[in-house]
Amino acid sequence: MKKFLPHLIAFAAFLAITFAFFSPLFGGKELRQGDINNWKGMSKEIVDYKDKTGEWTYWTNSMFGGMPSYQISAGYPGNYIDSIDKVISLGLPSPASYLFLYMIGFYFLLIVLGVDKRISIISAIAFAFSSYYLIFIEAGHNSKAHAIGYMAPVIAGIVMAYRGRILLGAAITGLMLALELNANHLQITYYLGMMSALLVLAFLYEAIRGKTIASFSKTTALLAVVAVLAVLPNITNLWATQEYGKYSTRGPSELTSDKENKTSGLDRDYITDWSYGIDETFTFLVPDFKGGASEAIATNNKDAVKAVDGQYREAVGSWEAYMGDQAFTSGPVYVGAIIVLLFVIGLFVVEGPLKWWLGASTLLSLLLGWGRNLMWFTNLFLDYVPGYDKFRAVTTILVLAEFTMPLLAILALDKMLREEGFFEKYKKKLYISFGIVAGITVLIWMSPTMFTNMTTEKDHTRLMQQLKGAENPNAIADAFLNDLAIAREHIVSSDAARSFLFILFAAALIWSFTRYRYTKEIFIYGLLALIAADEITVDRRYLGDEDFVKKSANVIPFPETVADQAIKVDPTKSYRVLNLAANTFNDASTSYYHQSIGGYHGAKLKRYKELIDYCITPEMSDMIGAFQKRDSSIEIAISSQPVLNMLNMKYIIYNSEAPPMVNRGALGNAWFVNGVQWVANADSEIATLRGFNPKAVAVVDNRFKDVIGNWNGPVDPASSIVLDEYKPNRLMYSSNSSSEQLAVFSEIYYDKGWNAYIDGQKTNYVRANYVLRAMKIPAGSHKIEWKFEPEVVVVGGKIAMAGSLLLILFVIGAIGMELKKAKTT
Repeated sequence: MKKFLPHLIAFAAFLAITFAFFSPLFGGKELRQGDINNWKGMSKEIVDYKDKTGEWTYWTNSMFGGMPSYQISAGYPGNYIDSIDKVISLGLPSPASYLFLYMIGFYFLLIVLGVDKRISIISAIAFAFSSYYLIFIEAGHNSKAHAIGYMAPVIAGIVMAYRGRILLGAAITGLMLALELNANHLQITYYLGMMSALLVLAFLYEAIRGKTIASFSKTTALLAVVAVLAVLPNITNLWATQEYGKYSTRGPSELTSDKENKTSGLDRDYITDWSYGIDETFTFLVPDFKGGASEAIATNNKDAVKAVDGQYREAVGSWEAYMGDQAFTSGPVYVGAIIVLLFVIGLFVVEGPLKWWLGASTLLSLLLGWGRNLMWFTNLFLDYVPGYDKFRAVTTILVLAEFTMPLLAILALDKMLREEGFFEKYKKKLYISFGIVAGITVLIWMSPTMFTNMTTEKDHTRLMQQLKGAENPNAIADAFLNDLAIAREHIVSSDAARSFLFILFAAALIWSFTRYRYTKEIFIYGLLALIAADEITVDRRYLGDEDFVKKSANVIPFPETVADQAIKVDPTKSYRVLNLAANTFNDASTSYYHQSIGGYHGAKLKRYKELIDYCITPEMSDMIGAFQKRDSSIEIAISSQPVLNMLNMKYIIYNSEAPPMVNRGALGNAWFVNGVQWVANADSEIATLRGFNPKAVAVVDNRFKDVIGNWNGPVDPASSIVLDEYKPNRLMYSSNSSSEQLAVFSEIYYDKGWNAYIDGQKTNYVRANYVLRAMKIPAGSHKIEWKFEPEVVVVGGKIAMAGSLLLILFVIGAIGMELKKAKTT
């Protein structure tokens, strides 16, 4: 008990902190998370189907015309790792469980590194309350937060394996990596892989110096084996994601335009949309160096508004506080003023490969986080590092800096605590570290404009748009922007003063301890109090009690509108809705109630995204122009849009509090065409869709000629094809015609799962009109069935079950061997 008591105390402390920070959650409330509400919208059809049938559907028609549900909401057979995750998280409710994981995982890493147990508690809290990690939770990036929680234990297993406990370290690495993959945020896992690769290089350097290459090779080989074992329980999800990724926005495009912007995955501008400003990096030290979150200045900075002396005080108070390079932000990346001080000290005093690993990982995180602000470096990774072009929002890689900086900081602190004569030995380096960090905060405090501009081009553009038609707009703009700069300067200056005070108090505590060596407990708990006060008060700016709501108020994320109510009475089995009253292609509310032309998801089908850019958006603009005229051209504009008609757009919501407009030109679920227009490639295919007649002709790529042959109409006037039964993963049609016909189905083409059957016999089909399906239907009466039957789920489930058992047996065996070894020593 003596041996385990410190760990039990740490465990209890982390649990108590979790309960305290998320007290409203345990008091019957829920955290209102924007992305979780959006998830509820995008997954509604999937969840409803699961509740009704007890089965998962791996396809949904609720957004972007239809897409696989692998990365929306899906459960896979054979993966037992999720049960282990629930045990480690103690069954705590989400998202409180992620804060607990942050702390317990980082604590475990530090124990493996041999850090003092009391300091390990400080470090775990400092790591967990880094602002970015809490902002992810507030925003609803739950899978991202979940994956971050398992980063430290994976690193701990690798360290343990290379430091001699090979079997147990490998077992921990395998299990924790399996849990990391089960969290299902591949971007975080990818960044963890980058950091792990640098760690392996650090151990390789150590092995070369120590002439232990054989041991290094043996350990590396075993870690590679357990990495495969970690993949196996998660194989279905990973395999399905890899298969779908080739056809999603993460895959290559067949279009040849805008080649400079394209990669083998996402477009460069899309990847770097969210790039951290180079000067914005000062938020690591001064949280509101760039104004804070994208919200009104008066929300959290009433004193800043008071500093404005002029007629624009109210207007300045309602203006956005954030003045950085990103489109908007929920808050800054704040590591903690004291942690930054200790990190800089660590760069000077910590020795060995771990320091260089942590320093290199921190630097890599910063350089890649700058994205388009350091585009030559970003392009190197986009062009030459496999997989890097599959992920957007490059700022996310700053999670590595928020991992490595507290870790190096605590290694420095641990050295202070253990090494006799530390102050005398490193006095000069301590003074230099304090001078650098404190000096920067003082300069920012005294003169923020030395480091950053207080107004941006975005501010000026927005203001001039608002001043259209005003007398002397330039003079008004100058006066307003001057007052805005005063308010923002106050925000930056006051936060810099705050950081300086925390640095000063921490430095005084460190100096007094290293100088006089009084009781360690006073030093440790004094520093813990300072770090907690520093970081948690910043976190509360972005995740506070006001973010929690009653459960009853959070059940339905999107209130039903007048337009929704009017559409829902339609007895038609399947049709699509275009919502112009929302941000059409960044909207989950429509998907919550209907099958949507738009939607909310970062990995839609590539061809559908291209259809949006080249065809749907221009057609929407035509309709909006007609709506603004408010004359008889509205109905013509609605019914004459070929691409939206072929997508079976039956309803248009122009005003959510009014009945929708009905599109009488919608072509329905399926129709027969007169003929085929063959095209040579994707460029020709999408160009042909502008102004073609989808009712009469199907546009088909030459590669499908072997399937359709020489068929060329015409349509039998008495023929019919009707949707009889609708399920998201199964569609039943009836057809009747006197001759062979070519049917176009208003269903999104995805041949990695959709199979077609005519009277029970599997039948070939083709892609038509860039994104839809088409199939020859024999003469006579027939039953046509579409089934979504992805092989990856069936085969993957069997592999996952075997992989889960193998991994669990390996872990049990490793623990058994470790216990046996302990008894004999």
